[in-house]
Amino acid sequence: MKLLSFKARRAVAVVIGLVLGAMYAAAQKLDPDTLRTAEVTTLRKHESISANVPVQRMDSMAFKQRGITDTGDALRRLAGVTVRDYGGAGGMKTVSVRGLGAAHTMVTYDGLGMSDVRNGQTDLQRFNIDALAAIELQTLDYARLLCPVRNLAAAVVNLVSPFEQPLRSGKQPLHGTVSLRQAAFNTWNPAASLTVQPSERTQVGAAANWFYADNNYPFYVENGVASEHLRRANSRMQTAQTELHARQRWTHSQLHAAASFYHNHRRLPGPVVLYVNDNNEQLTEQQAFGQARWTWQNKAWSAFAAAKYDWQKSHYTHHNTAIAVGAPRQKYYQREVYLTAGMQRNFSHHIALAYATDYAHTALSSNLPATKRVSRDTWLQSLSASWHAGPVSLTLRGLCHLYANHRPGAEAADNEVRLTPAVSASVRAVGQRHLRVFLRAGYKEAFRMPSFTENYYHHLGSTDLKPELTRQTNLGLTAQTAYGPWQMLLTADAYYNQVEQRIVSIPYNLFVWRTVNLGEVRVGGLDLTLHTTLRVAPRQQLVLTTNYSLQRAADRSVSTAATYGNQLPYTPRHSGAASLAWENPWLSLVAHTTWASERWSTLEHLPATSLPRYSEWGFAAYRSWQLGRHRLDLRADLVNAFNRSYEIVRRYPMPRRAYKLSAVWAF
Repeated sequence: MKLLSFKARRAVAVVIGLVLGAMYAAAQKLDPDTLRTAEVTTLRKHESISANVPVQRMDSMAFKQRGITDTGDALRRLAGVTVRDYGGAGGMKTVSVRGLGAAHTMVTYDGLGMSDVRNGQTDLQRFNIDALAAIELQTLDYARLLCPVRNLAAAVVNLVSPFEQPLRSGKQPLHGTVSLRQAAFNTWNPAASLTVQPSERTQVGAAANWFYADNNYPFYVENGVASEHLRRANSRMQTAQTELHARQRWTHSQLHAAASFYHNHRRLPGPVVLYVNDNNEQLTEQQAFGQARWTWQNKAWSAFAAAKYDWQKSHYTHHNTAIAVGAPRQKYYQREVYLTAGMQRNFSHHIALAYATDYAHTALSSNLPATKRVSRDTWLQSLSASWHAGPVSLTLRGLCHLYANHRPGAEAADNEVRLTPAVSASVRAVGQRHLRVFLRAGYKEAFRMPSFTENYYHHLGSTDLKPELTRQTNLGLTAQTAYGPWQMLLTADAYYNQVEQRIVSIPYNLFVWRTVNLGEVRVGGLDLTLHTTLRVAPRQQLVLTTNYSLQRAADRSVSTAATYGNQLPYTPRHSGAASLAWENPWLSLVAHTTWASERWSTLEHLPATSLPRYSEWGFAAYRSWQLGRHRLDLRADLVNAFNRSYEIVRRYPMPRRAYKLSAVWAF
């Protein structure tokens, strides 16, 4: 059932247009100074520039300047990232970095990991882009010496909430936002946040958002004379999310506590095959977690301690039992207790030593015999050391992994104990006033256990699966320059990865997977990024951001196999993104594109498994009005402006041309 008819939506669009026009005229009359003021950003100095490892970061301003519309879109703009997107607002979106697979990507929220041991990968679409202050990708190693051991994965996506930003100073104890977003395919997303800061040391905040979309977008099925235009069916989604945050700061320490609840109900559209577009699957997911993190620091010592409890529920239903893969009704309950602590000692300005330890107990129960009750205890430890001398920086790490699996009354997966090293270094090759150049190199071994689904899912999982071990090598540089009105930041990284006993998941649909060990995989690649700004006139600037990725991810398991040397599924050899923004006092404009070369849905490179190359273009316009202490932000986006038909995952078509409108009131 649709929320509004076509005529009603058209009337709403007309009213919005009239209101915006009236507001524009009123702003010209009432506050002319506001129109002559543009927010011109400069290239900020950030620790990622001199880091030993590749770091890519986008804040809320970059989301505007690049025309980013959702979290999956933001990650697609990062070099070395492959997003597996099932299409539409409700489509699952997971991230693989440098061909290592989504299970090697740790997703953290305000510094603590988001665990999903059942699937081994996090659906990033559940995070609303407008509720994030920044997104950061760290590859190879963590940039900071002291951190939770879980954050030392092969790649880490850091999601930063606005509540993680520095506490405000001033006399405004109450501030927040109210927003409404409306988009094609009957998409509605109201949201609100409120922060109370009675002092410069205390802050309490809350946020909530609701999302609804029919997702019945049109697509094109090409089959000669039988080709036809269709609309996505059984794709409706509804989501509600709430968060509470509290922060207290003292002279040398700080405490940040948060609680969150997430509810999502969606219909799973399923793969599109000839003459079949309907599906009868549904998925209801709920997640609640509470976390607290304490940090302390003085001149010589720093320490942290954190605790988190995570509860998740998934209820999958297939109403057509005749064609259901597995049980038609599947209920999963996942619980995790996570504890972490660490301490760092700075012996001088040159040498520091850090130790951190993690413990997690994860339990999964379901109505299926194979996963009726399984659990895993994990103990991770890291010992890290850093040395700085002038322009040179060196970091050494040693990690110890201990895993104990439990499955009462049945065979459990093997227990594991592993030691893995990591080393990274950087040198400031040029340190002039207008030019800084840093060179970096690093090597790391990363280790991951199979997920519960990979080990135990009935008929598809296996307790005999071997863990994955990755070896990563990276050489790179960062160059930053500024001359008058022009600024530029350039990064280039060449890498070589080896994966032993790689576990590959091949989807039947959005919920059911097949898992196998491929053996050995080798990945060689190159990541290039460029960010430049040019001030063309007072209160006007051009912002260009682009990246390019080359990935040669090949199966090297059996030299006599037909698939030996073939590119891994869903991994393009060439991919990239670019955006150009013109920021001005009147109406800022953005043009952006993402593209990828040919891919294959399986290791067998056949015409039937080929996914053609694609490129998608979009345009955005945005404007801000400062009304005293209040600010109004309006934005309009045209996504897939040239109406391209393409697929990222085989038989899951992506949406064609669509619009998105948003209004945000900040007070």
